[in-house]
Amino acid sequence: MHIKKYLIPALCALGLSLPAEAQRNAKATAEDYINQYQFDQAEELLNQDIKRLKRRRQPTTAEEEQLQKVEKMRSMMRATERLTVIDSLVTDKKTFLSHIKLSEESGTLHTYADFFQRPDSSGCTVYLSELGNKTYFAQPGGEGQSQSLCTSDLVGGKWTTPHELSELEGDEIQNYPFMMSDGVTLYYAAKGPESIGGYDIFVTRYDTDEKKFLYPENLGMPYNSPANDYMLAIDEFNELGWFATDRNQPEGKVCIYVFIPNDIRKVYDTNIYPPEDLAPRALLTRIADTWGDQDAVKEARQRLQEALAAPKKTVKKKDFEFVINDQATYTLLKDFQSKEARDRMARWMKNMRQLELNQQHLQTLRDRYAASNEGQRQTLASQILQIEEQCEKDKAAMKTEEKAIRNLEISFRAKKQ
Repeated sequence: MHIKKYLIPALCALGLSLPAEAQRNAKATAEDYINQYQFDQAEELLNQDIKRLKRRRQPTTAEEEQLQKVEKMRSMMRATERLTVIDSLVTDKKTFLSHIKLSEESGTLHTYADFFQRPDSSGCTVYLSELGNKTYFAQPGGEGQSQSLCTSDLVGGKWTTPHELSELEGDEIQNYPFMMSDGVTLYYAAKGPESIGGYDIFVTRYDTDEKKFLYPENLGMPYNSPANDYMLAIDEFNELGWFATDRNQPEGKVCIYVFIPNDIRKVYDTNIYPPEDLAPRALLTRIADTWGDQDAVKEARQRLQEALAAPKKTVKKKDFEFVINDQATYTLLKDFQSKEARDRMARWMKNMRQLELNQQHLQTLRDRYAASNEGQRQTLASQILQIEEQCEKDKAAMKTEEKAIRNLEISFRAKKQ
């Protein structure tokens, strides 16, 4: 472990210093100052380095990029959200999802490997909705490919082909999605040009008119830092928020912060908090510095203890969601009491999967049509119209069959009573 990475910045933050001999052996760098949000000192060192390099007629690109980063972080720190952090926990990165205790109403978090039962060396994660019928997840990228966010729905007992959220393009790597209960607000982490270091946490919202997510926003400080800042999840039922970061942590460890979510973003008043007081709050050097309303902290800690003590949730297996009546919704074939209804439901599921494949093929043809010349379009148009007509007929037949299956089951249940 490098002494400069942890000891010197920590001493600087406390207003202390090493003995003169130790300073010579472990001189603070611009990066050390950046990591502790001491931007004036970082800027001074970088300008000195740039002057020295220019005298030697050497490139200064890296140093100038660091200067831009300093200015970006200085601006970001002025808008630090006033967050009340009630607790923190250091744990292994590989298992940190298990320490985020969400209520059932908030959905569940999983590793990609566990959820899809597929190998994954990238550490991708999956968010599963409360009803268990929609996922947001990071799709592992192959060699030389980016890692992007996708979504998939449970239809006819089968997960649909992943739909890539291509509107979030621009980031090299995306991961750690979490969808709020409104089904609109999506948090995730990404590495890219808008990050200030490693993974940063972003938020985007779904535009129901445009049928796509809006341009994402960097959540800023204290959520993000020059280190990797990962999953952010908000449990609206328990009024608790969670996010993970590896700032000031050894390799393989992350710190999970638990906080009280704000209804609206509140920032520190820079007229009251000068940079030397704002920096430790942006860094979350001491969570006690974030406590204002002691009663709110006490109540939130009580909710946290109850959440931690709650029995471990298990994800119930679902093949489908089939409403029988106001009192019963079936999710498995074995739920059907009528053998005839159960057999017809099995055929209905098979036909639903075929309809889904036809719709996917139809979309592929439409995409090809948009990119084709006039001659190719004439051939494709005939195929598209034919498949569209067939899909509409299949949809109508599926609705009719669905109603028949429901009536069969209701009639059978009534006879047994």
